[in-house]
Parts: sequence; C-alpha cells; structure tokens
Amino acid sequence: MASMPVRPDRPPPPCPSWVFSDKSDTHVAKDRWGRAEVIGMGTVDLATMSPRTQTDPGSPSTLRLKNVLHAPAALCNIIGKPVTEDYTVIRGTTDSDHPGFIVKNTNGNIVAYFKPKDQGPDLYQVQLGEPPLGHEFGISPLCPNGNYLIHAFFSQRERHRFVILKFSGLIRASGVEPFTPTEKKWFGKNRMSEKAIRVAYGLDPNRKEHQEECRAIMRILKCQAENEPILLPY
Repeated sequence: MASMPVRPDRPPPPCPSWVFSDKSDTHVAKDRWGRAEVIGMGTVDLATMSPRTQTDPGSPSTLRLKNVLHAPAALCNIIGKPVTEDYTVIRGTTDSDHPGFIVKNTNGNIVAYFKPKDQGPDLYQVQLGEPPLGHEFGISPLCPNGNYLIHAFFSQRERHRFVILKFSGLIRASGVEPFTPTEKKWFGKNRMSEKAIRVAYGLDPNRKEHQEECRAIMRILKCQAENEPILLPY
C-alpha cells in the first residue's frame, strides 16, 4: 500500500530526478512544477546548474519544457524527445570526463549539464539548481546501482482528444466525477482526504478545475495503493 504523507498540511518534496529519454515522445512531471496551463499539462522551467557553479545559487540557468504531462504515479520526471525542438542534447561517451549537456538552439548557450554517471544509475540526469517554489528536494527514487528503462508515451488517440478539447475550450481531466460511497469509504479508511491532497498539491478549493484534478490524483493514488493498473487521467 502506498504510504501517506506524514505532514498532509505541507506540499510533498518534489522529486529531484529529471531523466532524459530520447525514446519518450513526451515530457512527464511527477509533481506540480512551474505554471500549469491546463489540467494535466503545463510548462516547466527547470533551474539548472553547471558543474563549475553548482554551489553558487546566484548562477542558475533555465531549461524550459513545454507540454509537460502531470503524472503523480510516475517513477520520476522524464525529459522526452520533444526537448530537441528547442535544444540540442549532447551526450558524452562512456570514457568521457563529462556525461554531456543541453544547448539552447537560438544562442548556443549551455543551459544544463548531466550528472556524472558515478553519482547514480546509468541514466542522463539533469543537474538541478534549486527546487520549485523554494521547497527542499525529496529523495531520488532511483537507486545508484539500479538498472532502469525510462520511457513515457502520449498516445495519438489522447493527443487528438486533447487538441479537440483545447480548441473547444472544454479541457478537463477524466475520472473527475464525485466519489462513489465505496471510494469515500476507502479514502476514509486510508486517511486520505480531499483537503489534504489539495494542500499537498497546491490546489485551490474554490476552483472547479482544481477540485477535479484533486479527485483525479486521489484516484491515481488509490489505484497505485491497490496495485491496480494505472490509468493516467490525461
């Protein structure tokens, strides 16, 4: 069963692991980073740091990711292939002193470096400068000696549905209907309340779209806790 937050009145610490995966056709954020434009999708500005200045909080760079899916059930954050629309990803070889970096196409500036491979699993993880909203980072879900296949896919059917809803002005998360008596009983038994989730994820109780997102998140967490297949509501 998924563990509940010890302090439900505080936002959960954001996952610090942002992994580049050129096999992924979308970006994924485990937490609510940056400015959410619509339910389930938004723009993320990652504060990054180069190896030479990573201890200097006054020298951050910014890596902007567009159309990032918000998926609380994801293992970690994922930077997909769409990043190459605005940036060039340079990956170092296994015998190189530097694991690689990301360059902005418009001016050639390096905006992010990847972590040295000896600091974690054999993945291309972006070195971050600071967490969003001034919070401390959480613990990375990735084991240093673990083997991972990190992929994320946004199906053509869902993309098409999203485009139609976007232009019709009817974008909303699916699975946001009021809870059934059975669901209410389960949430009560597991001490999960809408109020606690709204506070944890920074949702406004007076906004209908935030109420809907809250219910969608709770249903994802319920599925995860029950070891059921995860159906993302986006």
